[in-house]
Amino acid sequence: MPVAGTGLRADRVCLTATIVEKRRDAKMRLSSAPSEMWKAPLRTLSLSLAVAACGTPAAVAPTNPRASQTLDGPRGHAETICAQSPIYPEASTFFSSATVEEANSIDLPGNGDLWPSCASGDVVYFAWGDGFGFTPNRGARRPDIGVARVLGLPWDAANMRGTNVVDDDHKKQSVFRVWTKGPYYQKPTGMLCRGGKMYLAVHDLNASSYDDVPAATIAVSNNGGSAWEANASPMFVDWTFTTIMFIDYGADGKNAVDEYVYAYGLDHNFRASTHVIDPQGLYLARIAADKDLRGRDNWEFFAGLDTGANPTWSRNIADKKAALVDCTRRDAGKDHDGSVISQGGVVYDAPLKRYIYTSWTEYTFEFYEAPAPWGPWRRFLHKDFGPPPWTAQKHGGYATSVPSRYISEDGRTMWVQSNTWSSGVDHNNLALRKLVVTTSSAP
Repeated sequence: MPVAGTGLRADRVCLTATIVEKRRDAKMRLSSAPSEMWKAPLRTLSLSLAVAACGTPAAVAPTNPRASQTLDGPRGHAETICAQSPIYPEASTFFSSATVEEANSIDLPGNGDLWPSCASGDVVYFAWGDGFGFTPNRGARRPDIGVARVLGLPWDAANMRGTNVVDDDHKKQSVFRVWTKGPYYQKPTGMLCRGGKMYLAVHDLNASSYDDVPAATIAVSNNGGSAWEANASPMFVDWTFTTIMFIDYGADGKNAVDEYVYAYGLDHNFRASTHVIDPQGLYLARIAADKDLRGRDNWEFFAGLDTGANPTWSRNIADKKAALVDCTRRDAGKDHDGSVISQGGVVYDAPLKRYIYTSWTEYTFEFYEAPAPWGPWRRFLHKDFGPPPWTAQKHGGYATSVPSRYISEDGRTMWVQSNTWSSGVDHNNLALRKLVVTTSSAP
């Protein structure tokens, strides 16, 4: 990463930072854990940097743009839009109501967080981060990433069962590579089951701050997740499109509406932070389903709508435009002012013919719906759980997603996965809560 104000890369310098925090009721604080991010506010932040020459390069990824830099302004980069002329999505008119439970009501024993998923047949495959998964044998070293298979449905939660398939960590890297030198490790962001194969998007996350994701790639498995293959170099670098989420079109893509695979990406980070630029745009790409997803030449990026409101596409990632821009900050006058665009999940609710993007700030859930992958996206739920400490009866969470297999036959009841583990409650596991929606008219 660059050293602010110096123009020097982190692979050329050593950086020492001293952070002094003082609390006040209406500001953010720095934190090293996702669930701690917003808990304690700060009054002042004093940052002193000492820079000295280094011998060995610390990173292979190129320099991250500074917050003051113009970011793709002519093409309407989301973060530039929010800095210059903020825009906000309209409220949904498709859903007339939406309610989500105040707390997780199903807790499976799988240890870890994030849990992006895809389904094949009756099995839902999940990927976790920072945990042991479903193994009862928890050794001294906790895996950084793993894949598990889960049988059963939330409507019969007592019979839901999970089994580990594989796990890995940044020391071994026997399954998933870490591309960036320094304090980085592997975290899963999206899964896809299609064409008899399973795909897992993995990015490099800075373990010292739980922020900053400079590189990402996609691995493929041909045997149910036991073995994985990835390219010899990362597919995405420069903090661009490095948090990848696939549209979940049902088991093995059975509800796909065309012959493409769709993937969303975030720039800079997987959530709001005080370390790098916040993601405020949800970007979109498509790949022909019969092509190799690991070939970047096969990717086309959403480049905006033409005069007839039809999507346009470009193989040049520099041409990408956000399918959703939301400049909302939660909540500037209360406990934090974080971006509402984060790593969640996008699922196609086939009975309702609607795409649902579940995002979060941890204090809040921010859910959106759209008739097509490129939008228009409208917010249908903003749920504020209040500041921690939380209780077992009321708490927010991060990494919100809805597995397609956990949607009812009428599409109006679904189960949302989310995690939190250091704000008075511990849900660092596969944890679900019910979301119920009603529509304004028949879909």
